Amino acid sequence: MEKNELSLRRSRSIQAMLGDGYRLFGRNFSRLVRSSWIQAVLYALAFGLTMALFFTNILPRLLEHRSISSDLLVWFGSILLFIVAAILLAVAGGVVPLQQHAETNAIDAPHHWWGRWPWKSTLRSIVRLPKMLWEVMRRQPGRFISVCLVMLLVVLVSTVLFMLPAVVMAIANFEASTGRAAGDAVQMPENLFTLNFATFAVCGLLQAYIHLSTLFPLYYLWGNTKKPQK
Repeated sequence: MEKNELSLRRSRSIQAMLGDGYRLFGRNFSRLVRSSWIQAVLYALAFGLTMALFFTNILPRLLEHRSISSDLLVWFGSILLFIVAAILLAVAGGVVPLQQHAETNAIDAPHHWWGRWPWKSTLRSIVRLPKMLWEVMRRQPGRFISVCLVMLLVVLVSTVLFMLPAVVMAIANFEASTGRAAGDAVQMPENLFTLNFATFAVCGLLQAYIHLSTLFPLYYLWGNTKKPQK
């Protein structure tokens, strides 16, 4: 077995898995951005569209008990687009670089400015990732839960720090929609959809890499389930 594979499969504590995972992400952040920036932009645009449709069209009608059937198809389409963009981002910015790291102990930047479009890896990952997660949950459920709880805390804190405009916009939208439903004369900007879309899209670009970072501790957690072969 190669040295880098032995390093991946060696036993690690929960603290070490989290530390090694986030350090690996931080050391290679510029390469990961270069590999997946187009997918991250698509993710951000899809996120902005989904949230803008929800807060501008869906939420006010729900609170006012009006029909939303005319907007549901468009909203569900935007959700589907967001899911596809998230899968492409996860594979281009996480799965493929981590596969490369497992083989060579390094993550290389792509040769082209448009990054990576790993279509074959995407299809394989859709099948393999659930099986890998199930393997981790079955063999080390305690560590899996502990690592996920810590990463959830990191994501929540990062969201509050780096996505504060989106949080404020969501609260403002909810309060305005609640006020209108209660009969208050709440005046919102005419370009509310554009404002929502721009805010959530910009913050979604930050969110893309905050969420992408969670794959790296899981990479070492998966390696920890593998016993080195002599």
